[in-house]
Amino acid sequence: MSNELERIRGIGPIAATNLNKAGVKTIEEIAIAKPEDLAWIKGIGIISAKRIIENANDLLKLEKNIQIVLDSIKENFVKSCPKCGGPMKSKYIILGPERRLKAKQCTVCKFYLPE
Repeated sequence: MSNELERIRGIGPIAATNLNKAGVKTIEEIAIAKPEDLAWIKGIGIISAKRIIENANDLLKLEKNIQIVLDSIKENFVKSCPKCGGPMKSKYIILGPERRLKAKQCTVCKFYLPE
């Protein structure tokens, strides 16, 4: 079973299990922890705790920056057609009497992109 904490560089399956037993469940909890708070957990010393906290903060920053880039790509992607570059316009596609799908449609080539 994969553990979220194992995504942090320096935390393996055993350390993740020991952290979970100590009540530490998320990367955010590690990022805001003090080295002294983690150092008492079996298998983690003060030096390891400092590195783990630093690595957790680096991971959170990286994921935040990746999300910013993905949001920017998504925002720009829906403004122009991926096929021809024409402007996209919101539209509903009627699939049945009670089913509608909201989509973006290119005003030039009529390409559809579900929202």
